[in-house]
Amino acid sequence: MSETPVYMIVQLDVTDMPTFMADYAGPLQAINVRHGVETLVATPSPTVLEGSYDKSLTVVLKFSSPGAQKAWYSDPDYQPLLKRRFELTDTDSSVALVVPQFSAPPATS
Repeated sequence: MSETPVYMIVQLDVTDMPTFMADYAGPLQAINVRHGVETLVATPSPTVLEGSYDKSLTVVLKFSSPGAQKAWYSDPDYQPLLKRRFELTDTDSSVALVVPQFSAPPATS
């Protein structure tokens, strides 16, 4: 039986978008490829159906398993990028969540 995928939902307040893209998002792609990370969403302007949206970037990443997500996040090559992301975002208002894929209970009749 394979493990259940997990998703990382990231909503960032980026303080300098051009530098963020050059110093973080660009170099991150090689690490994502190495870990098999799938970027499902990356947008500065989602359609807001409820509430308010005051972030500058929302990203949703898919990982094959919780272990794959942990290996990606703890990768030694990612650590300097993570530090740079913290430097280029408001860490008090930015958020990163990891959630499991939803599995509906069996339907009952």
